[in-house]
Amino acid sequence: MYKADETGNANNAIEDFEARKKEFTLLGAAWQEDQEDEKESKAGSGDIETLTGYRYFDAARIKRSIEVPRNISEEGHRLVSQGMISIKKALTGFEQYTGEIMGQIEATGKIGWEEFALHILFSRTEVTYAECRCPKCRREYYTWHTNTTSCAYKAGALELLEDYLNTHKMGDATDKDGRILLDFFKEKLVNSVLTDASAQKESIKLVPRLTKKGDKLSVAFKIGDKKMFIIKKLDVFCENVKNSAMDTYGANTQINHSLNNFTEQGRGWVRFISRIVREEEEFQQRMFESRRYYSYRKLSVGGELNLFGWRLDEFYAQMQGEEVEYEDKDLKLKKQLITCAKHNPRVKMHISQEEMEDGVFHGIKVEGNLPDMYMGTDTAYYIGDGHINQVENGFLEKIKPLSEIAHRDVFSLRVGRNNMSEFYNRILPQLQDVVDITETEPEIFRSYLPPEVHFVFYLDAKEQNVTCRVYACYGNQEYPALDIIKQRRYLTEVEAFRDQSAEEEILLHASQLFPNIDWEKEELNCGGNEGLVYEVAKHGAARLMELGEVRCTRAFLKFHAVRSVKVSVGVSVSAGLLELDVATEDVPRDELLDILSSYREKKKYYRLKDGSFVNLEDQSLEVLTELMETSHIKPKEFVKGKMHLPMYRTLYLDKMLEENESVYSTRDSHFRNVVKGFKTVKDADFEEPGSLSKIMRKYQKNGYKWLRTLENWQFGGILADDMGLGKTLQVIAVLLAAKQEKKEGVSLVVAPASLLFNWGEEFDRFAPQLTVSLITGAQDERRKKIEDYQQADVLVTSYDLLKRDIVHYEGKQFLYEIIDEAQYIKNHTTAAAKSVKIINSRYRYALTGTPIENRLSELWSIFDYLMPGFLYSYDVFKRELENPIVKNGDETAAKRLQRMAGPFILRRLKEDVLQDLPQKLEECRYVRFEETQQKLYDAQVLHMREEIASQNAEEFNKNKMRILAELTRLRQICCDPSLCFENYQGKAAKLESCLQLVQSAIDGGHRMLLFSQFTSMLEIIQKKLDAEHISYYTITGSTPKKKRLELVKAFNEGDVKVFLISLKAGGVGLNLIGADIVVHYDPWWNQAVQNQATDRAHRIGQTKKVTVYKLIAKNTIEEKIQKLQEAKKNLADQIISGNTGRLGALSREELMELLEV
Repeated sequence: MYKADETGNANNAIEDFEARKKEFTLLGAAWQEDQEDEKESKAGSGDIETLTGYRYFDAARIKRSIEVPRNISEEGHRLVSQGMISIKKALTGFEQYTGEIMGQIEATGKIGWEEFALHILFSRTEVTYAECRCPKCRREYYTWHTNTTSCAYKAGALELLEDYLNTHKMGDATDKDGRILLDFFKEKLVNSVLTDASAQKESIKLVPRLTKKGDKLSVAFKIGDKKMFIIKKLDVFCENVKNSAMDTYGANTQINHSLNNFTEQGRGWVRFISRIVREEEEFQQRMFESRRYYSYRKLSVGGELNLFGWRLDEFYAQMQGEEVEYEDKDLKLKKQLITCAKHNPRVKMHISQEEMEDGVFHGIKVEGNLPDMYMGTDTAYYIGDGHINQVENGFLEKIKPLSEIAHRDVFSLRVGRNNMSEFYNRILPQLQDVVDITETEPEIFRSYLPPEVHFVFYLDAKEQNVTCRVYACYGNQEYPALDIIKQRRYLTEVEAFRDQSAEEEILLHASQLFPNIDWEKEELNCGGNEGLVYEVAKHGAARLMELGEVRCTRAFLKFHAVRSVKVSVGVSVSAGLLELDVATEDVPRDELLDILSSYREKKKYYRLKDGSFVNLEDQSLEVLTELMETSHIKPKEFVKGKMHLPMYRTLYLDKMLEENESVYSTRDSHFRNVVKGFKTVKDADFEEPGSLSKIMRKYQKNGYKWLRTLENWQFGGILADDMGLGKTLQVIAVLLAAKQEKKEGVSLVVAPASLLFNWGEEFDRFAPQLTVSLITGAQDERRKKIEDYQQADVLVTSYDLLKRDIVHYEGKQFLYEIIDEAQYIKNHTTAAAKSVKIINSRYRYALTGTPIENRLSELWSIFDYLMPGFLYSYDVFKRELENPIVKNGDETAAKRLQRMAGPFILRRLKEDVLQDLPQKLEECRYVRFEETQQKLYDAQVLHMREEIASQNAEEFNKNKMRILAELTRLRQICCDPSLCFENYQGKAAKLESCLQLVQSAIDGGHRMLLFSQFTSMLEIIQKKLDAEHISYYTITGSTPKKKRLELVKAFNEGDVKVFLISLKAGGVGLNLIGADIVVHYDPWWNQAVQNQATDRAHRIGQTKKVTVYKLIAKNTIEEKIQKLQEAKKNLADQIISGNTGRLGALSREELMELLEV
């Protein structure tokens, strides 16, 4: 049987130790504290016995997997009992492909004095391979392993294997990957213990050594504390650092490679080394995969790293402030310490006479040396004067010509006497910044140089064409520059001393303006190209004057005239209209129409009938064109000079003229008074009612004055203050002032139904002097109130009731018409929008914190109510402004709209005017689905992607409502799958997170508003709150208006902790400053809507810091909606602030992108 030589000795040692255990004394507390723990320990002992008896390999099944005849089995048993077979080694490993654990025994058999080997490889239940080297089996060597055997030695080995597996623990079900994971953490734990045991924190240094060999730079490193050791394998070093491993250097110096043990500079070198080692290993892997390199073992990186490209840049940056040892092995120079510097090397250039046997001067010889340069990524380095120097920007470009002709950094060239002029006059000046030049006989060399060349350009105009003759002047002699081209074209000769390169360069410049050559007249010309003639007339002479002397004829001076359009605009007010008188100087009025037409076609110039040019890039023409387009005046009428515009164009016209100084303008006193009134609103004489003076804040008083200024000049406007800044109070102040000033007429306020009673309370609070009639109740009751409207100062109705009762408002004249939350008329085709526009009123205002939620058409609809025609008809607005801005990102159109609408929109943000308003903190809380919810979500995404992908653009638009319904279903799964699956029994990740947040907030003494756009979701939350005995209030669209006000008042004055609100029902008009936490359970497409809801708590009167939580399901459409909000921003801010952006409805592609999570 199998025996272990040392087993007996080990058992004896254990028995001796058990006998001596009583000699040991307890230090500290015992791990078994009481009798109960002892019982648990005894129970645990039973478990240990069970564990001890566990065997992974099934010995009996393994033995049975090989069929052995009975007589062979008996013979095998006899061989075992006689000691003729014995197991020498038993081990485990892993199958190459499956990673499954395998066992193997290596045994020895005997026949007389001969010994031979036996091997058996087995899985958990069977033998997979068996080999025997006995004489009988050797004769059958080429037979494959089968599940039968007639070899007694194999049979005996199987008997020994069965006995061994029954008495020894040999592996378990852990596969190869499991073992790798376990070993990794085991090694990490060991290294951690060793790190703690070896205190070398920030004491280990890494010292680089720079070497030049074979004209290449490389770096090696030493490691250590006091004594330094060379690192021979940098890849092994990196692995040690990665694992915080111990390693031995020298004879017995142990160093722990935990990154924290290195000095700060050393850690920088570790990162440097690691990056290069990774690059080297990746390169080796690519070489292996491309089959260009074959190796059965991993190549070591070695102890040196070559420096080039980014490596050299990084080395230079890392060694800042450090001295590095440097050795030049090529020149076998003594080692030295070098540091970093930024400096250019000086190139040595020596010029001498070219010696020839005839003794005639034929030219010069130029010789020199370039320094050894080492290339980084975008710069270069050289070593000299005790430094590794980084050259300055531009140095490489300057020496590039010399580098390309140099051989081993040495250059030598000859320049003949006919080319010496070019060399001295054109090349050396460009090299003198980087080259030190010495000459043997400078005076002699310069005596062979011709006079420096100068150029003269002769310009003339003939028959709608411009010509140019170019002459090169040497001393008193002039030569046609075209000779240089003619010599190549016609094989003629030119004077040898002429600087042909300089003349060619000048001809090249001239040909940009005059591309045609007339060889008969030896002149350049424009070829009759009107565009080139204009360029010559505008810029040509000035450009040529930079190159030489320019002479021209009178005919050219006539062509040279380029006129600018000088515009003057006179503005006056007459009979309630703006009267414009537009005049132009230097340009005939009968040609102005054609000039404007050419400008609108984006041409650069217009040629007048007298042959001169008009520059169409003049800013004055931009002003005239914009004025014509904005005013919608036909071009033929515009050029007549006098025209009339509505008064509401006053501020736009003033802004445009103010921004364009090139236009001369005169303004009459009436016009100036209108402009002055808007520019000095804060100083206006409109005093707020005395009863409100102490209540209103400074910015609210300015808003009141702005509204009164609009009224004074018969304009309408949008009060677009941020939510919670008191727009209602500013309007009430206007209405109260009207009564105090005894203005005749009743005013009408139109608001969302949810705010009807809120307006009533605000009037009672701030202006009890006003008689207010709330148009509510049954139809007959409402009709009676409308008929008796003159008994009240103000009527307050809702959008819904106004459209129902519109017939009763016919024939009635109102003083003011004010629409609150004006985004309710954003769709100009709805009955609500049409109803407010039918009302007959003298002054109109609109209140909204979001003038534009998604589309520019919303702004048009509001202005169509305020000042019909101000933004044209909708078709014109869409064609000229909305489409260019939204679809094309046209900044000019956006600027035009901002300039037009801006003066009639007043918007202040909280952060600008409420310095005492508490801070608002916003946080996104992300949740992750569990398996069941994730599967439902993934299935819905897959379903939608397949459906959308199968549709073309036409089908997509046709089925868009159904697709959006599917999108809503997807968002409901994010909230709680039970919203769309009745029998869903799994968990809802967001609901659990929300309830935890609610409980945490209540425990911290906070009160909260919880918004969701799904009322069914609020119902689910209600049930959860009921189960936890948490009190709450709820407002949804079905909550009556009076009940809403009662609940708001009760919440602000009571101690109920939670207020559940549907986003649409509670997003506007509610004042809920009793809460200091706002939770958005699900994100909405437009952030402005969520901001409105948030500002129910973050508004005037709030004394606590407000925290806003947005619950987002990670890796879902909700996260995409959140990003869409951030990217999209708010179109209102873009137009009002003058910025531009692009928004629109979701396209098929955008929807597919939303589903790519």
